[in-house]
Amino acid sequence: MTTAPLPDRPTAPSRSRWPLIVSGVVVVALAIAVVASFLGGSSTDRVDRLDPTISAPPGDLSPGVDPTGTKVAGLTYATFDGGQRRLAAEGKPLLVNFWASTCAPCVAEMPALDAFARENADRVSVLGLDYGETPEMGRSMLERVGVTYPVGRDPKGTLLAAFGGRGLPYTVLIGADGTVLAAHSGAMDQTQMTALLDTATARR
Repeated sequence: MTTAPLPDRPTAPSRSRWPLIVSGVVVVALAIAVVASFLGGSSTDRVDRLDPTISAPPGDLSPGVDPTGTKVAGLTYATFDGGQRRLAAEGKPLLVNFWASTCAPCVAEMPALDAFARENADRVSVLGLDYGETPEMGRSMLERVGVTYPVGRDPKGTLLAAFGGRGLPYTVLIGADGTVLAAHSGAMDQTQMTALLDTATARR
């Protein structure tokens, strides 16, 4: 009868290898913690923190200040082809969503925002603004996600700061008269977007 030899019995690592093993465990634990902090938590309340060195333009608002009730006038945003367009609600409320390709909750939120925009086209306009990125980075993500609502850029973060935003994603609802009706930090699903629109416009 042919038999196979028994596998070698495991031996305890020598003392000289313990520091290396402990270092490896620490590195793995730190890597797991970083990934968990990035992906963990509810997508509806997650807010990615932004560059604290970006300052708000002159005005009444600064990062962290609730913009509700503020009148929007004279603001423009950059287009992906290098132009400028006026940021204004025209005949109906405008929902502005700030995002970035490196913000996981932003990417996860986009399909819901696209569905919301299509289903409520008669009630509200939707505009996505890419925060602090090169045009190439923003375009690449838009091609992957395939949103249908209009998009633009906030390359220096001045618009986000002007609306009191401190993290991404950040959404602002502007009334047809140019007054900010509501602001929301963190990702939303389609039901929450509709509730935000219904509640804010019902108060008008």
